[in-house]
Amino acid sequence: MTKRIIHIFADTPHHYKPMQQFFEQQCRPNAEQLFWVKTPESIPNFVNYKNNAELFDLLERTNAKDQIVFHGSFDMHVWKKLLLSSVTKRCSCVLWGAELYRHTKSNRTIKERIVHVLHALVINRYKQVFALNKGDAKLAQRVLFKRNVNVLPYPLIGMKVEQEREQLTPAKPLKILVGNSASASNNHIDALNKLAHLANENIKIIMPLNYGGEQSYIDEVIKHATALFGDKFIAITEMLNKQDYDKLLNDVHLTVFAQHRQQGLYVAYAMLLMGKPMFLLSNTSSFNYLTELGFEIFKTDEVASMSYSELSDLISKDNNRNPDLMNQHFTEQALAPKWRNMLEQLHG
Repeated sequence: MTKRIIHIFADTPHHYKPMQQFFEQQCRPNAEQLFWVKTPESIPNFVNYKNNAELFDLLERTNAKDQIVFHGSFDMHVWKKLLLSSVTKRCSCVLWGAELYRHTKSNRTIKERIVHVLHALVINRYKQVFALNKGDAKLAQRVLFKRNVNVLPYPLIGMKVEQEREQLTPAKPLKILVGNSASASNNHIDALNKLAHLANENIKIIMPLNYGGEQSYIDEVIKHATALFGDKFIAITEMLNKQDYDKLLNDVHLTVFAQHRQQGLYVAYAMLLMGKPMFLLSNTSSFNYLTELGFEIFKTDEVASMSYSELSDLISKDNNRNPDLMNQHFTEQALAPKWRNMLEQLHG
């Protein structure tokens, strides 16, 4: 019987398409790989399922030796069915972070506590569990009671770095990227308030608000940002293809994150690869993990006291350390052997 590994993705094209290419081209194991994605439409090189009923129909028809990898697992209805399925012992998962942090909120409802227990039960039936950094691995061990959680980051895929760094002039403002999505976990308003003292300077505040958030929240953020920065604020509300998104990341000068958790790794890795300043909250697993590896990361709380000239000096400095460390730790070439080894081990 042919060895098979089945990768299961949520409906996130910016993730599953490059990862499929990475698995097939960069780290193909000694096994056939299949790629499933939750989407209403057929996509080349993928098996699509529209709902959980179709997913479990596919799972029940897998071979007894097939190994299954969930890339992110957020749906408690999937957990509930997996808890009662014989398939689960052949499943592994990569925790993205968001599914962990939901269990750390204070004042959780009874339903949320039941979901927490359900998640812990199903995680402990999985064959292997992985987190994207050491802090999230420790959190998974603590809140899901899973003894062995290994660290295996996703790589930065296909990012082309423009070599020429734009110089600031009266016609070319300092471009600050704030957050990575419309999710309220970005704490956009807090980040905007920390930048408010720069409102009269030659800046542009650029904010991706094109996925992941409620419209009422997006409207509130846009209203607040416009009140602070006027036409110096740019909201991105339409989805960008990868080429345009990468161009945006090449175009900005620095990034400010105000999330209290690990989030926006594609943006973070791109900034590090380009040697651009990045500000993270110092209590996040991302900040601790990256600084432990030697990356130069700035604290979000400090940006509130930094002047325009200080930020201008910061972006004009050559930073070779971060790009060098990115090439060591988070590029496709660095991570392909680790992912290949993980996939090979699934079949023992």
